[in-house]
Amino acid sequence: MRAMVHRVTNQKAEPASVSSEVALLHVVGLILGNEGYGVRRGWLSLLSGFQARGVPVSALVLQEGEIAALIRARGVEVTAGGLQPPPALQGSGAGKFLLLLKRAVTQLKAVAVVRREIRRSGAGTLLLRSPAEVLLAGLAARLSGIRAYWLMPNAISSGYPFDLNRRVYRIIFRHLNVVPIANSRFTDTTIGPGDFERHVCHLGISPAEFDPAVPGTIRRADLGIPEDAIVLGVFARMVADKGQRRLAEALSELGEEAARVHLLLCGGPLDSAYATELQTFVQGHGLAGRVHFTGPISDVASYYKICDVVVNSRLDPEPFGFSVIEGMMLGKPVLAHKAGGPGETVIDGQTGWHIQGPDKAAFIAALRRVLADLPHLTEMGRAARAHALAHFTSDKMVGRIVDIVAGGRQA
Repeated sequence: MRAMVHRVTNQKAEPASVSSEVALLHVVGLILGNEGYGVRRGWLSLLSGFQARGVPVSALVLQEGEIAALIRARGVEVTAGGLQPPPALQGSGAGKFLLLLKRAVTQLKAVAVVRREIRRSGAGTLLLRSPAEVLLAGLAARLSGIRAYWLMPNAISSGYPFDLNRRVYRIIFRHLNVVPIANSRFTDTTIGPGDFERHVCHLGISPAEFDPAVPGTIRRADLGIPEDAIVLGVFARMVADKGQRRLAEALSELGEEAARVHLLLCGGPLDSAYATELQTFVQGHGLAGRVHFTGPISDVASYYKICDVVVNSRLDPEPFGFSVIEGMMLGKPVLAHKAGGPGETVIDGQTGWHIQGPDKAAFIAALRRVLADLPHLTEMGRAARAHALAHFTSDKMVGRIVDIVAGGRQA
């Protein structure tokens, strides 16, 4: 029988209450252990959300790492898989073939570990985020007679010969028990066409954790930023495709027109070639003292609070963009490249502004729009907070996922 294509989007419907069937259903989060900032935040919000709804939930962490401790701190049961990371594919010829065999052995061990945890916990649903887990989760779910739901964190690359990457995923979706849940309509389009169940569910965060009424612990003076500055904050890893350099270039081109604008660049690493290149550009283009590098940070909400505008400057399409909804939840208008998820989450001219392209001219034009709207920042910030509360809370996200899982159980 053909699976019905069922999409769940961020419409205004309130989260459904948990049915008795789902309330008794144990959900296991399948976690690698080395997840980065955005994925870690997503897991913490999701697992806490299931707890709040009374859905039994636990986590299987394949490789012990920082995320395991963070999950345990939330009161969620964690089982350690005790696996080693699979070897990176390097070299060519016989050496690369041996590495492929070692990776295959690692995956088979992981399948056994996941099946054992499913039996131990009595889980009826497996949740995963990492693309590296899709095949092993599908095998474990199929062999255990349950369903796995892949909460897609990124777009699926098309840069393989004969579109092989997407074809493999579509085969897994058709023939193993894996259902993709894309984090944006853009991400969903990268799967390509297919006769299998699929969903779209925008991500969510905790309004209490990102509450503009709670004072932050960081002051502008702590970072050498004047109180009357216009602060644009970027919250992203310090890598080229995140666009910090392009933003600095645009600011430099504006000259005296943007003399009060300061950039707050939160994220690391700061000892990379890219970070060094960016710092050299800042020093050589009259931006010294106006571009502030924090490196990795922990109390992210406090840094958001000293900003006037939050910027997502990623150059290629952003699959979703946690910094976008975090900024809006804290009452900050957001400037973001419209490609990908931010084109769906930011309302241009109301909760922020879209950057129309990845080139310097588009960034300059967008900064000019921000400067023209300075008298309206407070109003736009209120609209951003209201928009985030209506569509991007962790409770609404969990409610949508519970609905999807319940629908799958009843199919």
